[in-house]
Amino acid sequence: MTYPNSQGLTGWAARIAAVLVLAAPLSALGQEPQPPAPGSAEPAATEPAATEPAAAEPAAASPGVGWATQSEPGALVAPRPGDAAPPKVLTREQIERLGDINQYLTSLVNVQGRFIQTDYRNKETRGRFYVKRPGRIRFDYRSPSRLRIVSDGTYLSIEDHDLKTVDKFPLDATPIRLLLGEDVNLARDAVILDMRQDETAVAVVLKDKSGSTSGYLQLYFKLPELELYEWVITDAQGLDTRIQLADLIAGDEKSDDFFRSSAIELDNIGNN
Repeated sequence: MTYPNSQGLTGWAARIAAVLVLAAPLSALGQEPQPPAPGSAEPAATEPAATEPAAAEPAAASPGVGWATQSEPGALVAPRPGDAAPPKVLTREQIERLGDINQYLTSLVNVQGRFIQTDYRNKETRGRFYVKRPGRIRFDYRSPSRLRIVSDGTYLSIEDHDLKTVDKFPLDATPIRLLLGEDVNLARDAVILDMRQDETAVAVVLKDKSGSTSGYLQLYFKLPELELYEWVITDAQGLDTRIQLADLIAGDEKSDDFFRSSAIELDNIGNN
């Protein structure tokens, strides 16, 4: 197991482009992510096990057209606030909607689904994810990658089975803690920078209230029945990583071992 130094953090950021809300802006750990050098390796992903039933991949476009992360004529687009942006003064309706979102996220106790990750270079990778509240989450990237991201409730680990490394970060130093707590309360634990809604979707833009991380997070939910379908991380350099979700279902409860970082043994790697 390795704990990343400055070179390790920069290399990791270049490989997976500030992966997900899980990995957080690396400035949280005193490092600024850097764009990849020319000719550097692209990120890649782990193939679901052959025993998994086939399921449709997320569509290329977001379900809520009005909340597309790429500008379209007439589309409402979530804003791009800086770190110095003031908190949003919410209306009574928005406060009630935020309460609904808190309840919805707290209800996601044992869930799983598929994801598409699009980084700031417009590079796509895909895979499966699993959540077990509180504190546990796992992302298996589809082959040819041998990358896995997993949280055991205390540490977030990035396993690179090509480089034979495991980099660990305290879970509390990453914004994912806002979504994986026993009870989610975004107004209590985050600064709400903006909140917008139309007939089909609602978007919340927030940053960690602790001030230990730079950048911000956009969460997108379908309406009228709340369903998380996308998030976008903007890191300290203003680079976006977009995650689209599909086939989000209540899953069988996984064991705690499923969310533990594994020893790097290249002859014994598989996605459960």
